[in-house]
Amino acid sequence: MVTHYIVTNREVTSRRSSSYISVNEKEYMRKDGDEEARHNLRYGTVSFDPAKAKKLKDFNIQILPEVPEDTLEKYADDKDVNKAKFPSTQVFDELYQSGIKAAKGKGGEFIQEDILVFVHGFKSDLETAMQTLSELHKRYVEPETSTIKHLVLFTWPAKKKMLKYRSDAYDAIQSGFALARSMASLREFFKKKFVEEKKPMCNQKIHLLCHSMGNRVLENMIKGICDIGMEINSTFSEIILVGADIDYYALERPNPLYRLIDFGERVHVYYHNKDQALGVSELTKNAFNRLGRWGAKNSVNLPDDIYQCDVSAIEDDKGLLHEVVHHWYYTNSTTVVEDITAVFKGEGSIFSR
Repeated sequence: MVTHYIVTNREVTSRRSSSYISVNEKEYMRKDGDEEARHNLRYGTVSFDPAKAKKLKDFNIQILPEVPEDTLEKYADDKDVNKAKFPSTQVFDELYQSGIKAAKGKGGEFIQEDILVFVHGFKSDLETAMQTLSELHKRYVEPETSTIKHLVLFTWPAKKKMLKYRSDAYDAIQSGFALARSMASLREFFKKKFVEEKKPMCNQKIHLLCHSMGNRVLENMIKGICDIGMEINSTFSEIILVGADIDYYALERPNPLYRLIDFGERVHVYYHNKDQALGVSELTKNAFNRLGRWGAKNSVNLPDDIYQCDVSAIEDDKGLLHEVVHHWYYTNSTTVVEDITAVFKGEGSIFSR
């Protein structure tokens, strides 16, 4: 069994029905995403056997209970609000402690244990999101050459229905604003841990990977952060955009994603000219070409340290669906997976131009 982390704004409730699964002793999570995106974020863990996990029942999702109102009132005037044991703080601290442990290593040898935050795209109900998490583990955690050891999945209420594209697009926007709150919480955690408590840095890196409409979540996360006036700093090391279902000028000024490089050290944009999922998106849903199909419209207008990676020529996107659609190569193509893995280690992409 392996355990990774989950952040979600899917519906979690005490109500029981066939549309929900149990996620702790008292609460249940909606499975199908047939809901509106919430601004309230929940945190927890997902445990599964990578060799056997296929259906939703094979994943043990545990959502941490929210802090009771009386506890919040108890610490209302206390400067150390972390005594309230917020779920976000518990997850952040577990990842921090694992990094400290890895940094000590064996015999004082440093061991790199990086974190990968992943935001999925549309047409992803809870079961699909869990299956993607399992694929990410196999592709990016299990290989000995990879520095990724921890996954954090942000799953938002997408539906597994092609005709619900517009609904998912709206939920992606709202979910971006919710994710901005998580970024604010992470920043406060860092401030308390490293500035106030003067704890040592663990030196593990945090990377970000967004797929398809997950890039619209990212776009609105940055907009939300700018709207609340939060100071922007380099939280992530590598930021990867794959099959981005956003306009191909989205990285240009004055759009929110122009500030994306301020959140990380480098940005890599992977695109495939034959991405049929984005082709449908262009023809029927959007007015502009998709970034994940054509790359950036004007590369000279991009900020420094943004690299475009054209993977249109790959030949190992195997399987009938993938050979036709070319939208999930970040897990299905060994060539692309190995390239992204190398980028996470600070190397250059063989696809960048």
